[in-house]
Amino acid sequence: MTIQTGTLPHFWPLLDALPVALLYTEHANPAVFANMAALSLFHLPTNKTVLTRSDVQQIQLRCPEKLQSFKLEENPILQALSGCSLQVPVVLEHHSATLFLHSTSVAAEVSDTSGIVITLQPLYCAPNVPTLPQTSSDNAELEEALEFDKLMSVISTKLINVQENMLDQHIEDALAAVGEFCHADRSYLFQFSDNMSEMSNTHEWVRSGVTSHKDQLQQIPEIALPYFFQQVKRYHVFAINDVSTLPAEATAEKQEFEAEDIQSVLCCAMLADDKLLGFVGCDMVSRQRNWTNNDWRRLKLVGEIIANTLQNVRYRRSLQDMQQQLLLVNLELQKQATQDGLTAIANRRQFDISLQNELQRCARNQYPLGLIMIDIDRFKRYNDYYGHQAGDDTLKQVAQQFQRLAKRQGELAARYGGEEFAMILPGSTIEDCERIAKQIQQALVTLNIAHAKSDIASNITASIGITCQYPDKTSTVDNIIKAADQALYQAKAAGRNCIRNSSN
Repeated sequence: MTIQTGTLPHFWPLLDALPVALLYTEHANPAVFANMAALSLFHLPTNKTVLTRSDVQQIQLRCPEKLQSFKLEENPILQALSGCSLQVPVVLEHHSATLFLHSTSVAAEVSDTSGIVITLQPLYCAPNVPTLPQTSSDNAELEEALEFDKLMSVISTKLINVQENMLDQHIEDALAAVGEFCHADRSYLFQFSDNMSEMSNTHEWVRSGVTSHKDQLQQIPEIALPYFFQQVKRYHVFAINDVSTLPAEATAEKQEFEAEDIQSVLCCAMLADDKLLGFVGCDMVSRQRNWTNNDWRRLKLVGEIIANTLQNVRYRRSLQDMQQQLLLVNLELQKQATQDGLTAIANRRQFDISLQNELQRCARNQYPLGLIMIDIDRFKRYNDYYGHQAGDDTLKQVAQQFQRLAKRQGELAARYGGEEFAMILPGSTIEDCERIAKQIQQALVTLNIAHAKSDIASNITASIGITCQYPDKTSTVDNIIKAADQALYQAKAAGRNCIRNSSN
């Protein structure tokens, strides 16, 4: 699958949500997609997500060492878009800080799509640019933020078109990352039921020494935690620094948190296409924590990435289900097109196709080709006396006996029309055909279906005509059918309930 120019990839929400400036393009596709962070960095309109190569050429980059603009052919972004893997520092014309440009190739695991991801992240302050003094705490926080953004870039790249069997592992990696960076004791993912009346803990990360409660947190109904459900549905966030301060209407929630030794909890809703799928959350067991804006931002980002991934997986699963259903429908249509609706054996259309194929195959291999035509004797009288339902039941029983006798590869029993049947016998001599015809007669005797209005016998019988030919390139289907029909006519003329072949 190749993305058409200007059409956003279905996994784009994952990349657009990243705080890292990012460009994405596919091989042999001129469109370059820029996420919100990149548009802000390049001072481009927020609605200009799809860039042309000409747009990209207008982005002026300078070399940090020479403080000179790159020549067009040396522009790192253009080199990266051409397929080069780069890790270089650059400076934007309008941006004083040095950025670290990193490009890598990615390949979708469920299709033949491959592309290039380019990220630009702050590296360090440019020389000779005055800056405000920073404390070691500020530096540590900045370094932590950069590390988190890099990690999220890696995780989101892995989650692009993730194979379903690797989905759980990648979600748990993301939860572990947010848990560590939020200094939490647990991080988890809950998913709502389709009608949002209950929730289940589907994925969890716990710090060493902390108890997991995942197995007990399944199919929790809204009535059990009404305050929590209300807050998440209405505000899409649930942030409690101290569980003991929960209001009186949250008594059930307070009891549940205390039972799990939770002192602080932070949850952010997961939405995809404006639908609430569930939430990701962190909690503290060993101590209380005053949640920060960074905690909220990180948890929200992880929630958005996971939500879009789940939506993509569900979309692909739905697509696969639809494809499977279409396949089954096509198989059923094919079956209906080649199977007789009453007797469930091959119909006239399938008979014509098979006879033509076997005629050609036998001509190529110099094999004999046998054809048997069978007509139930006095069947109109049978229908008139016993009724059409009884007539249909008899045709079904007779057809199944004929089907049972067509055993070898290429042999086919078919309903030729009305009470008339046919059997194609490739590789069979005239003697083989006569043997099968006698087996057909014996099968009718075994069925022992009474026929009170027959002037031939007291039970159902059949007239049988057979032919056997060694076809060549001049042979036709019409000729072999005509020969078998002529033999059938002879059997009827001879008093019915007998076998004749075209050579008699």
